[in-house]
Amino acid sequence: MNQGVKEAREINVTSYYFPHGSTQKSFPRRIEDEQGHQLNFLENGLRCMVRKGQELIEIFNMTDGQNLYRLSFEPGNNRWKLLSSRSL
Repeated sequence: MNQGVKEAREINVTSYYFPHGSTQKSFPRRIEDEQGHQLNFLENGLRCMVRKGQELIEIFNMTDGQNLYRLSFEPGNNRWKLLSSRSL
């Protein structure tokens, strides 16, 4: 899963963390792709909200210490996607 992503693909988030004791904003801690490959992130991600038409999409920049991953979450349909990855 740590090779460059050529197109967005759906993933499952199997674990979350809450930074600095927050109970409101969670971040992905572990993801799994359709082949069952797992990836664990360090607890230092960035999060922003983006408007897509009438819907708000959450964008996350996460790292495993070697690569940077960009994920999106669409709350309206509860869908996670891996948008891109690159080496640090």
